[in-house]
Amino acid sequence: MTLRFAGRLASLRACATPLALTVLILAAASCARHLPTTPAADSQLKNPTMSPQSGTPTDPPGGVGNMAPGSGGANNPERQVMVTLAPGVDAEEFGQDYGATLDQNDSPGLTTYWPATGESPDDLANRMRLDSRVITSERNGYLETAESRQQSWAFDDGLGSMMTYTEQPAALAIGLDAAQLVSRGAGVLVAILDTGAELNHPALAGRVAGGWDFISGDADPTDQPDGIDNDGDGLIDEARGHGTHVAGIVARTAPDARLLIVRVLDADGRGDMLSVASGIRWAIDHGARVINLSLGMLRPSEAIENLLAQAEANGIVCVTSAGNWGADDPVEYPASSPHAVAVAAVDADRHAATFTSHGSFVSLSAPGVAIRSAYFGGRYVLWSGTSMAAPFVSGAAALLLSLHPLWNRQQVMDRLAATAVSLDELNPEMAGELGAGELDAAAALAADPLPTGTDSNEMRTPPAYRSPLRRGVVRRFLQSAAARGPSLRRPLRRF
Repeated sequence: MTLRFAGRLASLRACATPLALTVLILAAASCARHLPTTPAADSQLKNPTMSPQSGTPTDPPGGVGNMAPGSGGANNPERQVMVTLAPGVDAEEFGQDYGATLDQNDSPGLTTYWPATGESPDDLANRMRLDSRVITSERNGYLETAESRQQSWAFDDGLGSMMTYTEQPAALAIGLDAAQLVSRGAGVLVAILDTGAELNHPALAGRVAGGWDFISGDADPTDQPDGIDNDGDGLIDEARGHGTHVAGIVARTAPDARLLIVRVLDADGRGDMLSVASGIRWAIDHGARVINLSLGMLRPSEAIENLLAQAEANGIVCVTSAGNWGADDPVEYPASSPHAVAVAAVDADRHAATFTSHGSFVSLSAPGVAIRSAYFGGRYVLWSGTSMAAPFVSGAAALLLSLHPLWNRQQVMDRLAATAVSLDELNPEMAGELGAGELDAAAALAADPLPTGTDSNEMRTPPAYRSPLRRGVVRRFLQSAAARGPSLRRPLRRF
């Protein structure tokens, strides 16, 4: 039926008026946004006849595929200890002092160790924590995308195209067209820590400034499958395309921002704490102003928390998905970190998504139901989850930082919160648990009103955009937008 509908849509394009075509497309998108998340054909059930795409896979650094000494193939990073060492400490010598075997030392000071036979990871971590050469010490573990954990997959409805990606309901809901008249994110680096990305996808081509792969340990962060059920859930490469989808949402929101693609999760959607921590440090060191983390785990990490604090001190906005538990418990990390912006998901009608986590830890909400974005194979598919909501906020932060390059994380968040649309009336059962409200990019980027006594028809454009031509274009747009809806009429806080 989907293919027949796509065929009808193609035939209508030749004869329909522009208005009729627009109505048809919006109707299709509106229907799509209410679809349940459906396993795509690309998420394959475990098949013993399926061989890896490129022969025998190599063990990734960071613990996901590491072999414990003498374990006969054990690959669980929770059997390891992750340590942040003080500058100048020799990682191998330090491990020898504790009878531990150094496993990975990918980023300076960030290391993992196998305990000696008979010692538990927690016992070793507790001993190491008392050492003056140690900044953090803890049992290693996995972080994972909320979608792969809850088995919510991308869905190809056959309607994917650059047009339906660009003109989707989510973009209209948060006022992207109005926001992008003021800022398009130029000069801002946004790091996407995820499964990597299809770097030559039309939605991303020319927008990638660089990246690193902490799973394979090289400079090619391509989102790639290995044909193996690494997490033992009966599915193969089920998260492939996740990073591409997330990066596509950032690109749609802040089209002139540059992307740093950092692969910290494998194609099953999992990566260990060392990979994620190393990715955060890499993003800090390479000039990111925004870091998107559409991933989580069910316990905090000292090492990651330390790096998130460093990022905030450097003026970096770290945005995380709230989680897909459909409840206020459990609370995921790093969504619970005070140094991160946790984002819940709503649909195009501003109702909380049935799957979204919620609670006092949430900072903002954004569209996260049936979001159309880039996917491997050059496609544009639908995916639902808080992983899709977070990059809208990351993109909006990039828009603001392009306009106000000296702003810090708190100033960016104050602006986004002050201009958000309250969700309490539509979601009374979650009042106060969906953050400041739904992201309103148009309001966040709108000009502040002039002081009392000034001609009410005049609007002050942001200082960075006061060229005569730009001033006239933006003023006329904002005047017409203010006449159409209340979100652009209310007074805005000035910074």
